[in-house]
Amino acid sequence: MSHVKVEIKTCTGCRYCEVVCSFNKDKLADPSRSRIKVDKTEEQGLEDPIVCRQCEDPDCARVCPTEALIKDANTGVVIFDEELCIKCLACVAACPYDSIWFHEKLDVIIKCDTCLGDPACVKYCPTKTLSLVD
Repeated sequence: MSHVKVEIKTCTGCRYCEVVCSFNKDKLADPSRSRIKVDKTEEQGLEDPIVCRQCEDPDCARVCPTEALIKDANTGVVIFDEELCIKCLACVAACPYDSIWFHEKLDVIIKCDTCLGDPACVKYCPTKTLSLVD
């Protein structure tokens, strides 16, 4: 099971991962469409990239009433099928890592799928904060 690993100590908060992700997925440099978000805590000076951990037993998939989220048995990636989604937001509430979100303007759930094993955020992270691990 591959997932994007974060080494929080090296993140500079440049948010390049967000731009690269949104461009890779939607052909727009729009961080609001990114499947990875950098959570900044100004008081502590921390930048924490938030991305789906592709959980072994994903709460998001377990609570989804339409099976719009399923764990691929071969890759271990939790895949989102937008056509099956009824936008109940149960998955958003169930994720213990806050790594699934609802984009109100686009009216869609946004979640990382590791770019099916070749994540753009990992390839282009200037500080190598992100890596793909099994």
